[in-house]
Amino acid sequence: MRVIIVGGGIGGLTAALALRHHGIDPVVLEKATELSEVGAGIQIAANGTLVLRELGLEPAVARVATVPERYNYRDLATNELLYTAPLGHAAATRYGALMYNVHRSDLVRLLAEALPTGALSLGAECVAVRQDDVGVTVTLRSGQELHGDAVVGADGIHSAVRDLTVSGEDKRFADILMWRALVPADRLVGLDLPVAGNNWFGVGRNVISYWVRKDLYSLLASVPAEEVHRESWTASGDVDELLASFAGANPTVTALLAAVESSFITGMYFRDPLARWTSGRTTLLGDAAHAMVPYLAQGACQSIEDAWTLAACLAQHGAAGVGTALGEYEQRRRPRTTRIQAGARFAVKMAHEPDEASITWRNGRWKGLQRIDPLALTSWEFAWGHNELQAMRRPAGEVVGLSSSREGKRMARPESQRAFDLWKSAISGEDIARGHLGQRAAYERFLTTAFPAPDSLDRTSVELNGVATIRVRTATYSPDRKRVVLHFHGGGYVFGSAHSSTEYAGRLANALDAECFTVDYRLAPEHPYPAAIDDAFAAYRGLLERGHATSSILFSGESAGGGIALALGLAVQRAGLAPPAGIVAICPFTDLTLSGPSIEANSGDDPASHRDLLAQLAASYFQGHEPTDPMVSPYFGDLSSLPPTFLSVAEGEVLESDTTRFASKAAGSGADVTLEMVTDSVHSYPIFPFLPETRDVLLKLRRWADRVQAVGD
Repeated sequence: MRVIIVGGGIGGLTAALALRHHGIDPVVLEKATELSEVGAGIQIAANGTLVLRELGLEPAVARVATVPERYNYRDLATNELLYTAPLGHAAATRYGALMYNVHRSDLVRLLAEALPTGALSLGAECVAVRQDDVGVTVTLRSGQELHGDAVVGADGIHSAVRDLTVSGEDKRFADILMWRALVPADRLVGLDLPVAGNNWFGVGRNVISYWVRKDLYSLLASVPAEEVHRESWTASGDVDELLASFAGANPTVTALLAAVESSFITGMYFRDPLARWTSGRTTLLGDAAHAMVPYLAQGACQSIEDAWTLAACLAQHGAAGVGTALGEYEQRRRPRTTRIQAGARFAVKMAHEPDEASITWRNGRWKGLQRIDPLALTSWEFAWGHNELQAMRRPAGEVVGLSSSREGKRMARPESQRAFDLWKSAISGEDIARGHLGQRAAYERFLTTAFPAPDSLDRTSVELNGVATIRVRTATYSPDRKRVVLHFHGGGYVFGSAHSSTEYAGRLANALDAECFTVDYRLAPEHPYPAAIDDAFAAYRGLLERGHATSSILFSGESAGGGIALALGLAVQRAGLAPPAGIVAICPFTDLTLSGPSIEANSGDDPASHRDLLAQLAASYFQGHEPTDPMVSPYFGDLSSLPPTFLSVAEGEVLESDTTRFASKAAGSGADVTLEMVTDSVHSYPIFPFLPETRDVLLKLRRWADRVQAVGD
């Protein structure tokens, strides 16, 4: 088999080496006439190193690279340390390989030198690709034609192969310009620049920097596009605009930028995920397929992963199955790279927050993450912790996509599969890229579109002791009824609203023969702990002030709202208030330290939630507060005073152990606890009215409420 690779960058050269490793003959066509000292520093994390190791290249990389010991995130103006992520041997222990910082040209050179003479052709520009049932032909600008069994477009964001065969979709500009420079060590004497990722963040701008050689330092300084005023962004010794953009930076950054003699400027471009990479015997690889912003430092690593899987698929299917092989390659790679693309854009948003308020929210989240995730797994494990060698040995459906669930995961029933798919598609890559505000809007859109409240539902805005709520009554409601539900919506303390919870609140009111007040508690990160629990307390006091007897009141919540309901139930007596008749908590988030075993074990099976998202949401909520405070994580409270409690959760969801451990601890403390487990279902399943388990559990909930409120009366 012979494979023609268009593009002699990191992805194309690695693909050639991977093909040779699998016994396939590669031909690499590079339009540049020489492999010159182009580019600056790049980072090869463990997921890329593992492939290079398999190809026998890690020793060569180690000789020309540096090994960072950590990432340091600091404030641009004050130099305050905001967040630290351990790297070096700590990361290698976790992920199976070291991260290397290396000059791009050093890596390209050693990849090229590993190929046999004649495998790489320089000055070879592709201008046409044609294919038929037996092969492909590439035409060069010189008129030369080359024949092979497959063509791989590894020719970057401006890919000619992509435009010729798959899609001519335009790239997108992120409205950010990046100054890139390499600074010799002798110009940095006296500066505190450890062998680490030395990074500073300010309003709309940041500096990312690290050593790429013992004597050479790489710098990327990004600024809003409107701050650079020139007709062309090219190599330049004029760095006055760079210095002006970072006026007011701390002395270390100021001295670092002053040491820059020349720099080149590039726009930050990316492409939306392509609907397909492959056409017959032609496919794409690296930036040609999934050009991404550089803020996960995964561009090179994703190309390296692509290269391995492409070669392995072609070797597995052979010359007679090229089309099948390329289809499987895309099936295995496109979901993962789509997830990485979205994560990189989310990282850009965090690194370029536009104002001081947004920076305060972000820094608070970083403080929280440092408490519950000292190894920075939330930020990096989905990228670094992936082993493409092992992934290739598993079924293609095991790949984890944008929703952080395995693409091949299937439920047993069509109803549960429908709920699964709804969760899976609730938040898009574009929503993720917009940060928590984009995801919040998507969550609201999902609930109000998928489950609109019926017109027959009586909805009235009611203020309870200064807290906004929506009172929900069904058409059959009678004022003579006494039962009242105080409901707290889910959404991880960051998403959701009283408005988007009214459909479920209506069904809850109907099932319990009650009126339901769904609470618009304040959301994080704008309003971190104790805002939500303070609002919950105030709303409860408001019900009491309206004359409702405590024996008539039930607290209710699902997911994070379930955590609020339980925390409020634990605390009301300490506040001098009588407890409610009972608490209903569906799939509650009870332990924001994320120590429940199902959070790790079931990530990948649950499209609604996964460890990384839960960590971001939890940290956004408690920020600098102690996560083991029972008002944050009710699991850590004294559960002996808990009012009668009805708990339910779906087996196999990420928060399963948050519910079952809480139930076990509460029962052991003498509390009256009812636990209902459901199978073949999803997180927060009662919000899906079409699920049979929703109807069944609401019936059981009515019988439970009749029992506990009869006792209360």
